[in-house]
Amino acid sequence: MIQLSKILCPTDYSDTSDKAVRYAIEFARRVNAHVRFLHIQEPELSIVRKTEEENPLSESFTKMLMAEKKKGLMADVKVVSGVPTDTIIKHAHEWFADLIIMGSHGRTGLMRLMMGSVAEAVFRSAAIPVLLVKQDAVDKAIPG
Repeated sequence: MIQLSKILCPTDYSDTSDKAVRYAIEFARRVNAHVRFLHIQEPELSIVRKTEEENPLSESFTKMLMAEKKKGLMADVKVVSGVPTDTIIKHAHEWFADLIIMGSHGRTGLMRLMMGSVAEAVFRSAAIPVLLVKQDAVDKAIPG
């Protein structure tokens, strides 16, 4: 039997990422798993943030997470510095995550070639299952 106890959800606070966050929260509730939201800062940005003493977490994200935790969600947030694809894969391995849930812009063709895709690279390289939530996915409740 497959046991999901740890779900990793990388987030950059974009609309695409927010949709994946909602999926991760609902999924974690359904399977009684702990969800870790991973925010990755580019190395040069983390130096600037430390000197300016800025909070790297979105205020709306922090409020939402606090509300969800009050409702019983088992969750935490980890903020790290690094290259997104490598950092997500490394963190999933070190934390012993069972599943990665992340947003995908769903770009195709030339746009994907020019801009690259962190989600696609994680999907291809991760040793664990990856659930990609497309930006234009219809909001529906996860079937119970």
